[in-house]
Amino acid sequence: MRPRIAHAALYSQLITRPTGRTLRTNIVRQISDLDHAVMAVINFRHVPLIDVSCADEIVAELVEWVSEVSPHPRFVWFRGVAEHHLEPIERVLKNRDLVAAAENTDGEPLLMGRYEPVVAQAWREICDMGRAGVPAIAERIPMSLDDTSSLLNAMESLSLLIRDADEYVSLKCAFQDTEVSYPLTPDGQ
Repeated sequence: MRPRIAHAALYSQLITRPTGRTLRTNIVRQISDLDHAVMAVINFRHVPLIDVSCADEIVAELVEWVSEVSPHPRFVWFRGVAEHHLEPIERVLKNRDLVAAAENTDGEPLLMGRYEPVVAQAWREICDMGRAGVPAIAERIPMSLDDTSSLLNAMESLSLLIRDADEYVSLKCAFQDTEVSYPLTPDGQ
């Protein structure tokens, strides 16, 4: 499965809950009724400041939204996450027991929030390979095939990976393999 990509570049200081709520609401509205799998890519590269309330509205709420049951899979990937973004984002994700897939400003994969070490290990392996089946991941972790399959299915349900037939695909690989289909606008227009 190849999701359509909806890309949003944020260009302001994100310092109030109403600002975050407006941005998230507009992003959700623009992609919620699409009749296919979609990955929202949120770019923080030009965001000089984000506070906890805005991180809660944009990051945590979007992560919860994509994890809800939907007729079409939804994913969110945060790009351009800098050190100064991490403290408020990590705080809200950990407070809600959530995990999110991201990439830092150097393009390196990054998990944010609360997760088990084995999740991080499996996620890093898939990010390194781009896409892989259960046997390849089980060999690199190492875990039994059944345990690896259960782990990867759980990670898919958290929207950390995309399942494509018998393989699991990193969000970065899916993004690189797919053209941006829907530019998202923060104001919803």
